[in-house]
Amino acid sequence: MNRIISLISILVSLSIWNTCTESAYVQDKLVRLEPLTEQHLDYLRSLEDNGSLDFWTEITGSDRPIDVHIPANEYDQYVSEFKQYSLPFHVLVDNLQESIDNEQRELLQDRLMRQIQGRWAGQPRASIVGTYARYNDMVAFLQEKAAADPTHVEVFDIGRTFENRIIQGIVLKFNPSATRNIWIDCGIHAREWITPATCIWLIDQFIAEYNNNDATTRDLLNNWNVYIAPSLNPDGYEYSHTTSRLWRKNRSKRPSSTCYGVDLNRNYPWKWMTGGASSSPCSETYAGPSAGSEIETVGVVNFLQSKINTWDMYMSFHSYGQWWFTPYGYTTNLPDKAPANYATLEAAAKVGAATIQTFNQRKYAVGSVSRLLYIASGSTVDWAYDALNIPYSYTIELPPTQGDSAGFVLPVSLAPGVCQETYAGMKTFLAEVKKNLASSSSG
Repeated sequence: MNRIISLISILVSLSIWNTCTESAYVQDKLVRLEPLTEQHLDYLRSLEDNGSLDFWTEITGSDRPIDVHIPANEYDQYVSEFKQYSLPFHVLVDNLQESIDNEQRELLQDRLMRQIQGRWAGQPRASIVGTYARYNDMVAFLQEKAAADPTHVEVFDIGRTFENRIIQGIVLKFNPSATRNIWIDCGIHAREWITPATCIWLIDQFIAEYNNNDATTRDLLNNWNVYIAPSLNPDGYEYSHTTSRLWRKNRSKRPSSTCYGVDLNRNYPWKWMTGGASSSPCSETYAGPSAGSEIETVGVVNFLQSKINTWDMYMSFHSYGQWWFTPYGYTTNLPDKAPANYATLEAAAKVGAATIQTFNQRKYAVGSVSRLLYIASGSTVDWAYDALNIPYSYTIELPPTQGDSAGFVLPVSLAPGVCQETYAGMKTFLAEVKKNLASSSSG
């Protein structure tokens, strides 16, 4: 009887939760633009710089389409402008709210089934592995993992957010003699829900496979202390769950502007505002008033600097596009300004990408941010490589591809597969990094 009452309460609470979600994107469009001239590109750059439109893909050149989110009440205005500029376009998604509503329904069903399965099995909490969990549930997950094995698993604080949340991560220390570290983070951009899910999956599988004597996992975790931060932007992430699904930035507020938020991946104190970032507070790529201005940035910088010269690898997960990026993002002056070990960086990434393709036929392009896609200054990958001298520094853009209209609203049903294939790719990639480091130290 208690189980039945409990399941009824779950149904009621989830139904209430579903009716309270916002409908902020009714009749908003996702539009694909196909710039043909430099005039087209200049026009689009001006729109991006002043925050007029939400660009889902980057402005890279006349040979690449660009997807933009246009609010319903501004659509006719922009159609008129596109026609004035003779800029080809077509609508990919006619009503973004329908895509978001479908995601919410799927997420509701997924949460319901997980809660039922957990209660039926006598578990105090539903599993969040392979789904889009809320931030408090992620923190609880980290604490439960640490409580289950306090000798080898610890929760650590990175710092606080603008809204005074604690940014927490977890460190796996299976070998007390290990002195070298690797870092993995997710969720620096709020709307990229697949990335925190991926970090949670990595934590869960690393621990499970180590305890189940998986040879590769034990070899990796005996070699390194593994630091994983599932969400570097909890304020923005929660806002994307409760208020604005497509929110990207943090939630800081400047008295001089009516717009909220800084793009944390343009705020790091290395080559700040040298290109691919905006000085407009309303822009999605607003870099902040100064380098390292955001409290979230300061927390990460201070934490990693406190262990400087112990890091072998830095990985930041983003979405979307299926790219595996190396430094640099701030300059196109390559190969003259390529990382000294660029060939090794690229080769190791290709090992991981090949595993993903073998696993699920999903192809990743590998190379530097600026060479493959666009200029982006003040990002984590360049800061980690140059300012901290971390020899293997990367950014991965998870699925879907840039041609997929799902974009940031990746269906909940696809999340486990993306997480699983990414974990497989990370294992072979890390094994390659370990091999390379051992070879260089012996040589």
